[in-house]
Amino acid sequence: MVTSVTGTSAAAQAYSGGVRIAENFQTFLQLLTTQLQNQNPLDPLDTNQFTQQLVQFAGVEQQIATNATLSALLTAMDSSRLTGAVDFIGKRVVAEGATTVLDEQSAVWNIGLDKDAPNTTVVIYDASGNEVYSQDVNLVAGNNVYAWQGLSSTGAVLPDGFYTIQVIARDAQGATVSAKTDIQGKVTGIELEDGQPVLKIGDTIRVKLANIKSVVNEPASTGSGS
Repeated sequence: MVTSVTGTSAAAQAYSGGVRIAENFQTFLQLLTTQLQNQNPLDPLDTNQFTQQLVQFAGVEQQIATNATLSALLTAMDSSRLTGAVDFIGKRVVAEGATTVLDEQSAVWNIGLDKDAPNTTVVIYDASGNEVYSQDVNLVAGNNVYAWQGLSSTGAVLPDGFYTIQVIARDAQGATVSAKTDIQGKVTGIELEDGQPVLKIGDTIRVKLANIKSVVNEPASTGSGS
């Protein structure tokens, strides 16, 4: 699992900075004490300058402590996000996209249409861009669930992997209808990228948690590729 180390690095830097300012502060006090002990009674040192420097040192030290606390809080928030996202593992989610995973002879897409499209052709391509399957379907306005059983146009069983859908939607008069595709896939793992949870679908598909539209049960398709 890949996790972000931004918060941890920031905390380490803040701690290192705190050590350095503490060392410098101790050195400054030693110099101040030595100067006060050896000052000329007829020409005493300006204590106002030393007081200002003391205040500046104290302010920097407080800021470093604050940064360390904020870094620790950010690290805790990252862990909390990751823990919450773990609940998605093993569930089927819907997210924007056209490429999904054929897993155990099942790949599912959502197809959204603004109007009925009875003259629609669905084309599926493999990871190399080769057309492996096509089907004429009758789709209606709204959301359509299209499930493909992983068979080629000749009926051959295709291997599990990544496949991309193309939807050529037309209405009864043959006019083009805009179609929007979403992928459905089972979450296999969680990663943190820049502190944000990312869901893994298969081995290479990554979907940000913010882009998940819904969590669904195993689909009962309204369109079927077989």
